[in-house]
Amino acid sequence: MYFLPADIDRLLTGVTRDQRDADIAQYLSDLAPRIIAERRDHRHFGPYWWWVKPLFATIPGARRGWIRGGYRDRAFLETFAAPESEDDARWTAWIGLRYFEAELVDDLPTEFHIVETPQHEVFAYQLYDADASQQMDLFDAPDEPSPEVRQLMRDPSRFSATSWLHRADELDARGEVWRAAAALRRAIERAVDDTDRSRAWLRLGQLFQEHHHVHKAIFCYRNAFEREQEGWVQGLMGEAWQDAGEPHEALRCYRKALDAMPGNPEYQAGVERAERAIRAEARNAAGYTLLQERLAR
Repeated sequence: MYFLPADIDRLLTGVTRDQRDADIAQYLSDLAPRIIAERRDHRHFGPYWWWVKPLFATIPGARRGWIRGGYRDRAFLETFAAPESEDDARWTAWIGLRYFEAELVDDLPTEFHIVETPQHEVFAYQLYDADASQQMDLFDAPDEPSPEVRQLMRDPSRFSATSWLHRADELDARGEVWRAAAALRRAIERAVDDTDRSRAWLRLGQLFQEHHHVHKAIFCYRNAFEREQEGWVQGLMGEAWQDAGEPHEALRCYRKALDAMPGNPEYQAGVERAERAIRAEARNAAGYTLLQERLAR
């Protein structure tokens, strides 16, 4: 969903089932009162919420809480419909706790999460749990400010995209990659103009690409500009497609980059690298050559 297999292997290094279960029990006990009281905080779990929610429902203190509700995002879950054992589901929930930790870069949950399917399709996911929305404001005082307003009064900088861009750079410099990514999504949400929004999408794409999440990087680059006409963005996308093992897509992007910036040696080298990879693919196809036709289009 979010972490790649290599990321998951690193997260799980040295973690036994006993340690996993102890971590889950501790987190659930600590977090249940908060999640029940502050319903929106469940969104910190992002796409992993649907694996964590059933575990919250087993906590004795949650027996009458909203998290015992039966709502599930079935359309989303069907996207990741590979059969899971109970043990696999607990591992996924444990990974969700790691995601939660990264999301706590801000007390207010973000509105969207970036998700990648097993087929490498990437989309922005807005978590919605109908159980959390029911009667959310029933007992609120009518004049009480929203959490966003309270945050703004305490720390106006949290609502500045520029501040979050700087925060992301600091987190990345400390090696806190996923917290940096969380900060950049907040910069995107709080940007007041296209310049800051584009900067945040581009930086998030570069961060993903640096850590081999190339399909997420491509998604970010595509969101950086409405029409993707800027040559250097096409160059970034070409490099990402090359990393993803898709030389035909890389070639298309590098050629667009050269159309915008003729003679650029970096993009010309990208064209040549992609063409070499395409020729190698053709040689490995046991004589089946659609190569010339495909390059001609």
